[in-house]
Amino acid sequence: MKPTEKADMKYTNQRVEILTFLREHDGHPTVDEVYDGVRQKLTRISKATVYKNLKFLTGKGLLEEVNVKGVSRFEANFIPHHHLICRECGSMEDFNSEQLLDYSMKIAEEIEGFTIVSTSTNFYGICKKCKESMGSKESKKFEENT
Repeated sequence: MKPTEKADMKYTNQRVEILTFLREHDGHPTVDEVYDGVRQKLTRISKATVYKNLKFLTGKGLLEEVNVKGVSRFEANFIPHHHLICRECGSMEDFNSEQLLDYSMKIAEEIEGFTIVSTSTNFYGICKKCKESMGSKESKKFEENT
C-alpha cells in the first residue's frame, strides 16, 4: 500500500500518533522508542497498546518491520532503500542506491512463477562508532574474519 492511500481501518488516536511519530522520526525505532515518543502526547497509552498497534499497522501495510539482533524495529519509509546494520550495537541506517535497486529488480525479472514488487538488501558489518571503540587490534581481527 502506498503511504498516501488510506487503509481500510479505524484511525484511532493511538494509531494516528504512532504513524505520526514514525513518519517524523529519522531511523528505525524499537517498540520501546515508539512507546516513549508516543507517550509524550498520549500519557496514558500502554506499551502493550503500542506493540499491538505497530503489529496491526504493519499488517495493514502502513509500516515496515525489520528485525535486527532479535529486536523489531519499525519504519514508515516506503521509498525503496537498503539498510546498513551494525553487528555489534544493532544500529541501523538507510542506504540509498538506485544502481543496487535496479540490479536487484533486473535479477528479479528472471525469477519464474513469482512476481517481485520490491526489494531491499541488508548489509551487515561494524559501524564507525563501534569500530572506533574496539581499538585497532580488535577492528583488524574483525576485518580478517569477514
